[in-house]
Amino acid sequence: MPTAQRLALCLICLKLDIRVPTLRLLHTLLRVGNLRHCVDLKKIRLAIFFGLVGATFPVMAQMASPRTFTIYEFLPWQVKQADGSINRAIKLTDYAAQFDIKHVRVIYEKYYFTNGQPDPEKINALARDTDNDPASIVSFDTEFGNRFRPETVMPKVLDILKIYRSANPKAKAGVYAVAPQNTYGWKSDIAKNEALNQQYAPVAQVVDFLSPVLYNYNQSDMNAWMRSAQYNMAAAKKYGTNKPIIPYITPSYGPQSADRNGHNPVQQLTEQEMAVRLQALYDLGAAGCIVWGSSSDRNADGKQPVFDASQGWGKALVEFAKAHK
Repeated sequence: MPTAQRLALCLICLKLDIRVPTLRLLHTLLRVGNLRHCVDLKKIRLAIFFGLVGATFPVMAQMASPRTFTIYEFLPWQVKQADGSINRAIKLTDYAAQFDIKHVRVIYEKYYFTNGQPDPEKINALARDTDNDPASIVSFDTEFGNRFRPETVMPKVLDILKIYRSANPKAKAGVYAVAPQNTYGWKSDIAKNEALNQQYAPVAQVVDFLSPVLYNYNQSDMNAWMRSAQYNMAAAKKYGTNKPIIPYITPSYGPQSADRNGHNPVQQLTEQEMAVRLQALYDLGAAGCIVWGSSSDRNADGKQPVFDASQGWGKALVEFAKAHK
């Protein structure tokens, strides 16, 4: 953003008593083009005349020195290259690495369970495999049992983590939607989850990072997504572990059920929609996020989504990763 526009935006926010987190969101919207018409450069002259510009520099310093925010991806999709072609030989994981977008290993049941029980042999094999990449993180998808009866979930989760860490003590491991529990978006009675969340506190104590789920359950309703993010980030912090919070998000939204072909019809987020989500998580204190997508997702044309670094949500990921590495 040009310096003049940045100063004008800071002045406007000071005048309206807008705090830094909101300022960052406005800055994000301005950068992707939706607020450019709001900036009146005459305010710069007024600011200089009244001696107000100096008061904006502390705010600008915070914007100019961002902390690290690591974006991880688990997207079983193809890559759209700069020339518009899709080369199926290119792995999205390898392609995204050039933009400082890292891969996360999401571990599903078949890789750690045998007959519904944690399998030390499988888990040890996973630990040896991930030991070859010490910079990576793993996230266990533990959607078994009855989550409203923690005794059917938590003992096995704790066993999985114990076995895995015994074989790979340096590993950074977390679990999907356990501590805190998934609220499935924003609902007026969302606070009812608090008692359940506290029952899963033992899991929060042993993982290396916490992963609330902030998928677009409320479809395109940004206000609902924001309220869900605020609640779930606060719920993660209530455990008092001071561990990194790395929420799951998704670059699309759509029906919660598959069509007759077993596919998930989805609408892709725009660049602005993704940028605002990333900035909100950053301002709420997240250390990063896991961008997850399903191999069953399909656009309106029936085709699987692709990762495009030059536009849409892909561009937002690339630019945010670059600014916060």
